[in-house]
Amino acid sequence: MVLRSGSHYGTTPVDETVCPEDPCPEDETSFREISETCEGIINDVNQLEKTVLSDQFTCPNIIPQPYSQILAQYITDAREASESYTCGTCSIELTEHTPSIMCDGVCNRWYHLHQSCSRLSTDEFQALEVDKDSKWYCLSCVPTDTASSPFNVVLPPPDTSMSDIDKAVWGELKGPQISEAVNNAYPTVVRWRKNLFKVPTGKAGQGFIEELTKTLNLYNAASHFESVALTMALLMFPLLLQKPSQSSKSKDHAKFLEKRLVLWKAGEVEKLMKESTVIQGRLKSPKKSSSQHQRVFVRLMLQGKVSAALRWVGSQRSSLLQITPDVLNTLKSKHPKPISAVTESILKGPVDEIQDAIFESIDGEVIYQTAKKVSGSAGPSGADAEIWQRILCSKQFKKKPTLLCEAIAELAKKLSCKLVHPDHLSSYTACRLIPLDKNPGVRPIGVGEVLRRIVGKAIMSTLKTDLKHSTAPIQVCGGLQGGVEAAIHSMRRIYEDPETEAILLVDAENAFNSLNREAALSNMQYTCPEFFKYVANTYRKPSDLYVANSDDIVSSEEGTTQGDTSAMGMYACGLMPLVKSLSNDNGNEDACKVYPKQSFYADDAAAGGKLKNIKLWWDDLQNLGPMYGYYPKPSKTWLIVKPGFYTEAKRLFPDVNITCEGHRYLGSYIGTDTGLENYIKGEMEKWKADITGLSEIAKTEPQLAYAAFVYGTSKRWNFVARTTPRISGLLFNLEYHIKETLIPALVGKLFIPEELRNIFALPAKMGGLGISNITKTSELEYSNSVLATAALADAIFHQNNMFYEDDDAQHELLLSIRKRKDQFFSAQKQTVMDSCSPSVKRQLDLLSEKGASSWLTSLPLKEYGFLLNKQEFNDAIALRYNLTLSSLNRPKTCECGKIFSINHCLICKKGGFVALRHDSLKETIARLLEQPCKDVKLEPSLLNVTGEELNPGANISEGARLDISVIGFWTPLDRAFTDIRVLHPQAPSNSDKSLKQMYRSHEKEKKNAYNQRVIKVEKATFTPLVFSTTGGMGEECAAFLKHLAEKISLKTGQRYCEVIAFIRRRLRFDLLRTCLISLRGYRGKASARAAAVESLDLNLRPQAVY
Repeated sequence: MVLRSGSHYGTTPVDETVCPEDPCPEDETSFREISETCEGIINDVNQLEKTVLSDQFTCPNIIPQPYSQILAQYITDAREASESYTCGTCSIELTEHTPSIMCDGVCNRWYHLHQSCSRLSTDEFQALEVDKDSKWYCLSCVPTDTASSPFNVVLPPPDTSMSDIDKAVWGELKGPQISEAVNNAYPTVVRWRKNLFKVPTGKAGQGFIEELTKTLNLYNAASHFESVALTMALLMFPLLLQKPSQSSKSKDHAKFLEKRLVLWKAGEVEKLMKESTVIQGRLKSPKKSSSQHQRVFVRLMLQGKVSAALRWVGSQRSSLLQITPDVLNTLKSKHPKPISAVTESILKGPVDEIQDAIFESIDGEVIYQTAKKVSGSAGPSGADAEIWQRILCSKQFKKKPTLLCEAIAELAKKLSCKLVHPDHLSSYTACRLIPLDKNPGVRPIGVGEVLRRIVGKAIMSTLKTDLKHSTAPIQVCGGLQGGVEAAIHSMRRIYEDPETEAILLVDAENAFNSLNREAALSNMQYTCPEFFKYVANTYRKPSDLYVANSDDIVSSEEGTTQGDTSAMGMYACGLMPLVKSLSNDNGNEDACKVYPKQSFYADDAAAGGKLKNIKLWWDDLQNLGPMYGYYPKPSKTWLIVKPGFYTEAKRLFPDVNITCEGHRYLGSYIGTDTGLENYIKGEMEKWKADITGLSEIAKTEPQLAYAAFVYGTSKRWNFVARTTPRISGLLFNLEYHIKETLIPALVGKLFIPEELRNIFALPAKMGGLGISNITKTSELEYSNSVLATAALADAIFHQNNMFYEDDDAQHELLLSIRKRKDQFFSAQKQTVMDSCSPSVKRQLDLLSEKGASSWLTSLPLKEYGFLLNKQEFNDAIALRYNLTLSSLNRPKTCECGKIFSINHCLICKKGGFVALRHDSLKETIARLLEQPCKDVKLEPSLLNVTGEELNPGANISEGARLDISVIGFWTPLDRAFTDIRVLHPQAPSNSDKSLKQMYRSHEKEKKNAYNQRVIKVEKATFTPLVFSTTGGMGEECAAFLKHLAEKISLKTGQRYCEVIAFIRRRLRFDLLRTCLISLRGYRGKASARAAAVESLDLNLRPQAVY
């Protein structure tokens, strides 16, 4: 390594040329003339190359022959010296007094010492000055076999007083013993089968979270444990949470966890390994059966994992491949060896200095919100998203999750602000590699550590604006809202432009795994410098991919890594130099080069315009793409040509597929009506398979099948409808299959009348089932999508260089679209009501009340009390729409002797289980009140009236009782009373009143009886809680529950929206179940038991997201 710090390096940059034989004295004048001639030529090195150093060069006659060789050597040395003294990054000339450093690689070029050119910090430069024998390499010359990064060429020097593992002590383990124990345990535990228990509440669970927090902070603080801290943190899950047996309970888990924590703190890794190894050896392999797919579907749905569940049913059904030599070779071939970047693919110039302050917004709250949204299975450590959500978001561990969130926030900031040693992150970047059956072929699925996914998402959300600025609008995968739909709409608009002759849809070979990592990381300093350090930290070293059910490891050395939430951002930024080089604003001085309009969604490229321009773009894409790791695949590339240009297209594009009809593009279709019809027919077969699969499941689990359809399966054709115009007439076959196959299986009826189908098509909040008629909504969906993505699609169409997304304006636009959609369905509802009977109109109004349909829109979560068996679900639908109940276990007459009917059984005091309905609500509300309030009493006796003057009609009887009393509800230390009433809206006494009048009359009746007595005698407040059997409630009840939700939110730290949603759902399910019991008594399969209200963690309730 050579450093030039200033004037004390006084050597001349160009050595004086010495002739092999000293010139004769009489020739000194001629030699001086030669030297002066050379100095003039050296001013322009390029001209020097073309004239003097070319093969055609011959010395002028004026130059004596002995000096012609001297001249050529002199000029060659001068050219090399000229290059050596031009900065290799910014190309600015360096002098002997400029602080600079020379690369020890093959180029021997010099670089400015400041960080933007050499990427050396002050500390790194000082370390180089101390160690003169150390090597420094530029980006182009860094050795590929070194452990250090080619992009952080000299790793930050370790702080020997802090980060030296030799000084670390962990129980009985010291220094290298710690590294040996940790590094020996990790490769073993990542092969174990998943067998972890849920972190128990109480002292043991808090101790686990506290120890995990301390371990992460050992890395954050660059302690002596820095090199092993992250691996230790990930080892805690398989070693401390190993389930002792398949039948062990929560109490057993707490006992084992306490014992293991003692061993862990003492550094007894070997003992923990022995115990867990024995447990793993006794695990039994699960039995496989023909119904395995359905059992897995049910299990995942009960956990709220809709997207994962749907992979086990219908057209998306897949299975895990056995690891054979062929499968293993395929996995390895899909993860190629790295290819060195060529000079032409590397961006150069000064690098922007990024302030670390931009990452200060990553705090514990950001990690908390990110963890709530994370999903998916476990990485190599075995800890899945559910485990991480519990220890980061649960309120049951007091302040421990908050401290853990803050520790992870510090980890995210460290990885974003500082270039760290890649060896310390090896376990953090490791993944599980799962080979799925692609039928035919192998689909590799990578599953990264949940910790990495949380950190990556938090950083991506923080840099969302920067990523958009770096990639938008042509590359739409950088976090743009509606990016896919905008790309489709813009490309269709380009295709339909009269000036357009064709569009080319390009598919790349193994795109994400083939991205040139070296070029991408180097260029990231320019395309998105804010993102560079985090990506460099996680990608500068190959990642280990542990193949499932195998001892093999595949190394991810090129491209991005599956299971990494930052991979899409890295790919978008890494491909931007290629994208910009194919645009007309690339700085190319060749005016004859005119490129077509283009769009990219990750590796899916498209271009449209004149055929000759597309040909130019395609040729350059094939030539330039491989430099960046983008390999266009002609056999899967399609050219959609307009009529009249087919012959010319065949001549220009002999290696790609050409069609005049059209082709699939990003899940939609662009082309002619005939081609579109054929495409929809092909998709229809897949959709039918999806519907048939759910219909089979609906026979035993109708609630699960319904939730999967509404929140998952229906989204598949809804996306096609949103991105493809004029397809409503092509979807009648799909609607027929839904009406004749799926809906009957869901509701337990053989035939669905058209009037009922129209009601079912309404949203649940308007009284329907949310099973929309796609033939009626497709055009609305398309127009809404075009409106929502208009700004971005317009920017793509006009090939703008920049795109600014106004979040506030976009939010207002989405609100207006939602209002537009509500107006559409309101008109649909009005059409239905205009043609139906008064009783049906009344029922639809009741079902449209707030909260009345919450049981229908809830995911079937057993723990939260939201699960119904098949008879309950079918009866609930019959109750909702006043349909005939199935004859199974249905009485013909009521116990009072009257004919059995739904309306009668809900008002009959003898056979209607009125008391059960009332008491169920009373007990649930009391349990909810116990969380924020004191002295909750059920059925408290009121003080006797002793002369107080009360209103006429007041209840003055001795021993009068109300349902609940509580202290500190409305005001501190004051007592509040409530009394509950459940009415049936279709009862004769209520059917002639409007809904508002109905609730007010019952509230007034309750207040007339108790309000004055409570105020004057008890000196307290009284609130009547009036519910209806259909799920509605009175105004005072709604206000009471909102205030209760607010108090619970403040007390427990759970979000208000989560609390109020849970309260409404839980009370609605209590009402529903008691009404269903009224229909059939206690006969039939018992309902799933819900957990106690106070034990539930509302922050962890899975959301209905597909």
